[in-house]
Amino acid sequence: MSYHNCPQLQQKHSSKYRRKVMAGQLFALIIGIDRYQSGGIWNLHSATMDARAVEHWLVHDLQVPRGHVCTLLNSQATKRAIEDKFMDHLVNNPLIESGDALIIYFAGHGSSIGAPPGWFDRGRGDVPVLCPYDYDTKLRTGRTNAGISDRSLHAMLQDLAQPKERRYVRYTPTRKATSEDLLAGLWRSAIPQKAEPVARRGFTGSNPDSHVVLAACGAGWVATERRDGGNFTRALLHFKDSRPLHKVTYSDLPHDLAPYMGDHQYAACAGLHTDRILFDGVPFALDPRFVSTTVQDEDNLRIDAGAIHGVSVGTEFTLHPHNHRGSLNAPFGVVMAKEVFATWCIASRNAPGKDVLCGGWARITRWNNPTSFRVMARHSLFHFCRRSRLVRKIPSKAKDVAHKGGVAIVRTRWAGDADLILSLRRGGLMAERRDPLISATCSRTVPIPSAETRTDVRAVEAAACFHMHLYRTNPPRPFAGLLRMELFRLDPATWMRVSGNLLVKGHTQLVDDEKSSIYAVVLHNHSDVDLWPYLAYMDAGGYNISMVHHPDPACAVPPLRRHSRMVIGSGSTESEALSFALADGATRGAGFLKLFVSTVYTPMCILEQGTAPSFVQHSFVDQAHRSPGWDAQGDTMLWDTLLASVTVSRTFA
Repeated sequence: MSYHNCPQLQQKHSSKYRRKVMAGQLFALIIGIDRYQSGGIWNLHSATMDARAVEHWLVHDLQVPRGHVCTLLNSQATKRAIEDKFMDHLVNNPLIESGDALIIYFAGHGSSIGAPPGWFDRGRGDVPVLCPYDYDTKLRTGRTNAGISDRSLHAMLQDLAQPKERRYVRYTPTRKATSEDLLAGLWRSAIPQKAEPVARRGFTGSNPDSHVVLAACGAGWVATERRDGGNFTRALLHFKDSRPLHKVTYSDLPHDLAPYMGDHQYAACAGLHTDRILFDGVPFALDPRFVSTTVQDEDNLRIDAGAIHGVSVGTEFTLHPHNHRGSLNAPFGVVMAKEVFATWCIASRNAPGKDVLCGGWARITRWNNPTSFRVMARHSLFHFCRRSRLVRKIPSKAKDVAHKGGVAIVRTRWAGDADLILSLRRGGLMAERRDPLISATCSRTVPIPSAETRTDVRAVEAAACFHMHLYRTNPPRPFAGLLRMELFRLDPATWMRVSGNLLVKGHTQLVDDEKSSIYAVVLHNHSDVDLWPYLAYMDAGGYNISMVHHPDPACAVPPLRRHSRMVIGSGSTESEALSFALADGATRGAGFLKLFVSTVYTPMCILEQGTAPSFVQHSFVDQAHRSPGWDAQGDTMLWDTLLASVTVSRTFA
């Protein structure tokens, strides 16, 4: 969740490091046309529905940012508009970098036009075209709109595949009258004079190295639709709900979709890289919510999450076959932690089962935090029904809390007992925070955008999980007085320090001067052991938790050496500086820097919630690459925490 009055923490990288740490992104141009401008073209029934369904799949299931998806429906999808959006949203988009996945989806009519002389190396034949909304209508030039030919589409995609520094494409509509409408409408780089071999005819007739074409059918087949969607799109969306996609290649899809499409239509794909994973695997990135498991014996699993992550006896996990986002990952079992160590735990089934436990991946479904997060919902005359639905979702008795998933949350009637007091408003909630840490350094009230009970509950769960991780400590405090954290302002140009230590007694007050100020964190280890450090930023306004520094598990030794220090934000190629900036319109915000340390490596991205920054790399280690000390006995592993609050205010001229 991300709300408007919180300081946004960003990371600044040296130029060599920037692309190394940025995760791949996905951008899409989606086109769906049911109704055509020309009265001579019969309308379709499901093209716009298919386009919206694909958009929903990308945004909601694959978690593609909505701003990365451009959708054109019906009259929005003229030939000129499609070409303009292709340029603006894809070719000239400054957010797109090498390694990103780019998708163009078209649902609508296709047609064919007689080829002009010289189009093919022999014979005439027909040229297949995609039909935009204004297909077969008169243009201002007097020509007839001939749509987007296969040659134009391939040329567009080849232009798009060029590295940014080599993209000299500048789109201008063809205005010169020619003898053929098809030639007049060609994409600028389609080279109309070049004769094309007969074998390369059609959208799937060639094998370009710049892109992969996945089509509803190949040459000689007819794409069909039903009331519930186009045959191809309906099959694809059913398939993604029945099979994991993170191992499916483009070349697999025609065969895999065949049972869903019937005998009258067969999907086709073309390109030199059809052996690649769908969408180049970009939306199927590793999911940090999953941790690895190994079999201890027939009744017990070792799960790589322990006390440092918030696991306690009674924490419940679901078991899964893989740890990829956006790919079907149904649970095949449930286990509960019965022994908890610093960085791992032993878990077994709640009840005896017939199936033998196997290794794989686990996800926490119930934290079993010992102290429940207490919530009060104020009465509201204007939102009576919505409040009633909300309070029914939050138990008021301890015995009911034990049967709920997630973090333990209990409803209270008394404001004095509450950690969070909610007042319902139109379009959102007003949250009053009563816990001492947040109320002492952060704004006591914060608006939370929410329009329905489902998002109300998510907001409460996010606040409860944030509260749990904020207050968690290791009671023995093995490194009390032996760890220290400092914060320094850096010169954005030279990355040299321009201030003294800004952290005083665990707190700092920063000013957002809109001058792109950056900061370095210095960690001091005065203990006699080497440590693995993990630095999280906890956004008190939005209840987001992001790991802003996570060590590389491949390191031979822990990076925070005994009686030494470590700099986060040194200007080297693998050290990121921090930048705190207020959102537009906000005058004050606050958050926390929380340091976790351990004597053995453990993945800590499981703590993340909310909008995860793209600069965080999620590292998972298999048995063969575990760091020294990973398999140490539970009583020899140590962990601890250190907390600092950060307040940011805006200056005015």
